Amino acid sequence: MRALRNEFGLQFFRALQLKAICEVMDGRDVFVLFPTGSGKSLTFQLPAVVQDGLTVVVSPLRSLIVDQHRALRKRQIDVEYLLGDTPESQKQAVRQRCRNGNAPKLLYLTPEMLQMSDSMVSVLKQVHSQNKLRRFVIDEAHLITDWGRTFRDSYVHLSQIRVMYPGVPISALTATANAEVQEDIISRLNLNIREQLKLSFNRQNLDYEVRLKKKDPVGDMAAYILENHPRDTGIVYCTSRDRCEEVAKMLREKYNLSARHYHAQVADGDKNRVQELWSSGEVQIIVATIAFGMGIDKAEVRFVIHFSIPGSLKAYYQETGRAGRDGKLAHCILYYSQAEYFGRMDRIIKDKDIKTDIERQWQLDDLKHVMRYCTNEVRCRRQQVLAYFGEEFDPAHCRQLCNNCRNQDGILSEDHTDTAQKAVRLFENLQRSGARLTRNQLALALKGSRVKDMVKKGVTNDPLYGSCSNLQQNVLERVVEEMCHAGMLASEVVQNGSGYSNTYLSVSHQARPALCLASYARASPVARPRCKRAAERTEETQYRISRQKPRRP
Repeated sequence: MRALRNEFGLQFFRALQLKAICEVMDGRDVFVLFPTGSGKSLTFQLPAVVQDGLTVVVSPLRSLIVDQHRALRKRQIDVEYLLGDTPESQKQAVRQRCRNGNAPKLLYLTPEMLQMSDSMVSVLKQVHSQNKLRRFVIDEAHLITDWGRTFRDSYVHLSQIRVMYPGVPISALTATANAEVQEDIISRLNLNIREQLKLSFNRQNLDYEVRLKKKDPVGDMAAYILENHPRDTGIVYCTSRDRCEEVAKMLREKYNLSARHYHAQVADGDKNRVQELWSSGEVQIIVATIAFGMGIDKAEVRFVIHFSIPGSLKAYYQETGRAGRDGKLAHCILYYSQAEYFGRMDRIIKDKDIKTDIERQWQLDDLKHVMRYCTNEVRCRRQQVLAYFGEEFDPAHCRQLCNNCRNQDGILSEDHTDTAQKAVRLFENLQRSGARLTRNQLALALKGSRVKDMVKKGVTNDPLYGSCSNLQQNVLERVVEEMCHAGMLASEVVQNGSGYSNTYLSVSHQARPALCLASYARASPVARPRCKRAAERTEETQYRISRQKPRRP
């Protein structure tokens, strides 16, 4: 408590912080899943300050490392960082400190520095032999899945920490992990934890809104900022570097807004200056790619705007999490268009840097999930986001802090009970044959798609395959989504051959009435009386699935 007050200027612990800190100080592995702004960093920073030894923090991005380093230095906490472009004299000084038994309390490294720098590995092994290597911290641990399986092999190498530094405990921290990512983190880091320390994903002070891009989206965005946040700090996310520069320039020159761009190709010195100007409030808006944002500890960000659709709901949740860290109302707006969506899909399909068909399908599925979120104009936005992370949410508690809950248009309902029954029967047939299906694949099976993956699974010969070919693909995806929301289809996490986890569908107990009727239709004459009685008993629990959409005036 003395360190909490004197070193960090805080008077009390937030939910689960003290429990996590006690686990850390007992020398245990720790898995921390807190939403942005809940104080994950304190769970390793405070123990590092009050205990002897070196805590190594593995962090993904320059902006995140520089931001945390600056904040800790202001509190006169002994902290260092080493990046690829750190001057050699500084690297030597830090390494010498560690060798001499005078290591800093905290040392921030990128995964690449931990993996590829032989001199750094040598130093850490020496500190370990002196029994002074206190802990490894994997910050933004969800990237073990998001980036490790695609383009940063150093995240795969993190699994070697346990082998190279035996006995050193590990903390894994993230704000963005659904069930399959949680399994990836725990299995790949070989964590031995007593329990997962998790808080609700719900950020109650964030207002979610989705807007269809119209003729002048930059003008629409600028008008919104000028009307609602003329002097507030904000972030605008774009997917390409050129788009970042173009949008920032338009906001400056056409609308007289203080905006600067930030992306991976900006020189490191310029990136640091832009980040400092934005952090100090001299620059109002930073227009950035995903190279900026994770862990940025600026409390009063009042708006986060996605000018381009994000690649996944995990990324969307992570990036909107930069808003409202002070607990006050903040706004998250996502712009989308069908043309942009199909353009992104086309680039993923043609991207030669994607190593395998499985990786390509992962990215396509993630993007489709984002598009379903954008086009669902009925279900509470907050409920949709939280459902992605496996958390149930009652829209009555949204308090109209999303544009769907505020929408006063009437609702049109389309009855898709017959579609849902076919979906359950088809899924049972395919499951019996040993096939595992995702949400997207079940919708494709109902449509009768002949995409390579479906043919490869050998499921295209089922009589119900293509039984809903008369419906559009987006309608079928929506029906499957509603069945999952209603609990008629469940999910299970399965580790695949490459060591990562996939989420597949399974039939929940609520779907058993339909299965029972399907069973009756297939039963032998001897078994039919028993199946029929079971079907009659469950007749009253037959479900009705409707796909709702706003009724336009």
